[in-house]
Amino acid sequence: MELNFSRPENARQINRLRVLNALRENEGVSRAQLARILGINKVSMGEIVQALISEGSVIEGSKQAVQAGRPGTTLSINPDHASVIGVDIQTRVVSTTLYSILGQPIRMERYPSSSFADEKDYFDTINKAVEKFQSFSTRPIIGMCIAVNGEIGQNGKIISSFIPPLNGSESFIRLFDSYPFPVIISPALICAAEAERFYFQTSLENMLFINWGEHLSSALILRDRILPSLNFAHMPVSRRGLCHCGSVGCLETVASGFGLRIETEREFGTAMTGRDLMRNEEKFSPVLYKASEALAKALVFAICSTGANAILIGGGLSNLPDMYFAYMLDTFSKSAASPFRDVPIYRSYYKEKGTAQGAGLTALEEFFYKKNLLARLGI
Repeated sequence: MELNFSRPENARQINRLRVLNALRENEGVSRAQLARILGINKVSMGEIVQALISEGSVIEGSKQAVQAGRPGTTLSINPDHASVIGVDIQTRVVSTTLYSILGQPIRMERYPSSSFADEKDYFDTINKAVEKFQSFSTRPIIGMCIAVNGEIGQNGKIISSFIPPLNGSESFIRLFDSYPFPVIISPALICAAEAERFYFQTSLENMLFINWGEHLSSALILRDRILPSLNFAHMPVSRRGLCHCGSVGCLETVASGFGLRIETEREFGTAMTGRDLMRNEEKFSPVLYKASEALAKALVFAICSTGANAILIGGGLSNLPDMYFAYMLDTFSKSAASPFRDVPIYRSYYKEKGTAQGAGLTALEEFFYKKNLLARLGI
């Protein structure tokens, strides 16, 4: 979006976004309080708020209790104004969720997908869920984000993906051309990181995010953007284990869900998922400790190379019992040099639900709030 600030309509558009984001973070403030928070004069603030009320995105509440002066009327985002859809395409399941304008899930539909043969199967499944949402919800849908584990190029091209029927697809996004609202495809890593940034609000900056699930990936979360890196998964940590990238001994082959299936099949004769291991973790604890140790040592290299202030670990495997997380923290502390030894490591709020939640929040960011745009403009 290119904006010329000398044009009044662009200045109004920016101030409109500033007000929406301020209300998202400060529910129940008055016009006068918003004017002080944003540094906008009261007359202009009154005009902006009135326009937002007229379009239905903002609603008025009760009068504020004050000791002196005229009480202000509270303002908040109208949760019924609109909705967005977030889609999380995983290896075995497709989750499609309808979210309010505040990012609250309204309804989810989940369908098994392990037998899907082509992109049309994914489209038909997503479309089935969308039709259900449209049949019962009175909120207009303003956009949809589809999270795919892989690398996404311009115009929605799926350059590479761990979902075989979608790998290299240029036409999947075009299946949604007839939709009455815009649809985007985003890397699952970016969506998961967006969910964490929304939860932490402004406190999340210069943090290394690790998506620890079926596959491993990382991203550096900055104030105005998320910088992804798929190389984290391919740090050499072992002398055995053929990775899907063609190399031997990548972190992916030891610590990810993909690697755990390979390791358990080799050691126990049965390929186990992360969830299977957690159900019977006493039997498989050596494999889980090994994965936790490998991840901890990889984090030492990652924190040195990125200079991040903290580490945040999400994804399905961040759900491991506390003793494995504690072992990982201890290994990191013992392995890191003194300047990095005290870097805090947090466990995700969303854990395995991060990508699904993040797909909805990415849609809200793209089609409604545009907070990242404001940050890039230094506002």
